[in-house]
Amino acid sequence: MFADVMSGRGRDNNFLVIRLLAATAVVVGHSYALSYRECASCSDPALWLGLPVPVHSLGVEVFFMLSGLLITASGVSNSPRNFYLARALRIFPGLLVCLLLMAFVLGPLATSLPLAEYLSQRQVYRYVYSPLLVLKDAQFVLPGVSFTPRNYGISVNGSLWTIPLEMRMYLVLGLLVLVARACRWPMAGLTLAALLFALGLHTLHPAYAEYPFKLVVCFLAGSAFYSCRALIPYGWWLLLALVGLLLLSKGGRFEVFACAVLTLYGTLYFAYCPQLKLPPWVQDYSYGIYLYAFPIQQVLAKAMPWAGPYWLMLAAVPASWLAGYVSWELVEKPALAMRKRFSKANPQQQLA
Repeated sequence: MFADVMSGRGRDNNFLVIRLLAATAVVVGHSYALSYRECASCSDPALWLGLPVPVHSLGVEVFFMLSGLLITASGVSNSPRNFYLARALRIFPGLLVCLLLMAFVLGPLATSLPLAEYLSQRQVYRYVYSPLLVLKDAQFVLPGVSFTPRNYGISVNGSLWTIPLEMRMYLVLGLLVLVARACRWPMAGLTLAALLFALGLHTLHPAYAEYPFKLVVCFLAGSAFYSCRALIPYGWWLLLALVGLLLLSKGGRFEVFACAVLTLYGTLYFAYCPQLKLPPWVQDYSYGIYLYAFPIQQVLAKAMPWAGPYWLMLAAVPASWLAGYVSWELVEKPALAMRKRFSKANPQQQLA
């Protein structure tokens, strides 16, 4: 069972590899929508392989599934204070620095307005504080800023829409943990009930049929997986069975569901395979990659109006990794180090 495989593993897993691959998948997928030149003959890798979702959506869904699993592990192992402290130090410093750079560095350089007029617009300041309020959605437009004539040409870091949603899921998970502790109810029952309720809305109610609610289902699926890990077999035979289920459902109404189940199980099966050894200098750049890839692609697309998605991809992936490295070393790593001053963390515990 997964509980046996996960027991005592600590950081002996492949979560870092999965995060980096998922972040890179988002960069790859966004290249098709953000390049200056549209390419009707260019194929998204996931769609080319026959999956029902494009590669950037697959990457984001993997992020939310992993987050649901790891955040649940953190929630049940920590006090509410330590849990939310860890979440705040992981999310807010990197996000705040990114928002400030977008609003007060990239915006002034890219806007068609005079600097004084640009800075006088309320929209600039709303861009910075909206995602930090958790319950408000991110804003993607800055005054006078435009990169390409494509649909997303005026969107300034459109990837940020998922971050307030993820933070709301932290609140939901924290509430489930509090209910479980106060009422002495099993987390498995609570997370399964939440998942089934969300899945029912997603399946039956048109208002919840697409994004962003699908990511809520992904998060709760990861949470329920962790809570029920003692009941879920870890085996290659089950992985092959889920591949077969996806092939059998091809073109049918259950294809997306079969793909999601395979994605969840396959991701976590790989997570606990023998650890792939990365070079010692490789750290968790995934959050920084996710934060900065979209604006990097926008700037590159504007600078390379002759380039299609493949050229943009070729330039954006290493540039995004470099941005992720800088964000990790200068912002995220120092912020996470502050946690030791406020709480005593279990060294065996891995936090997302």
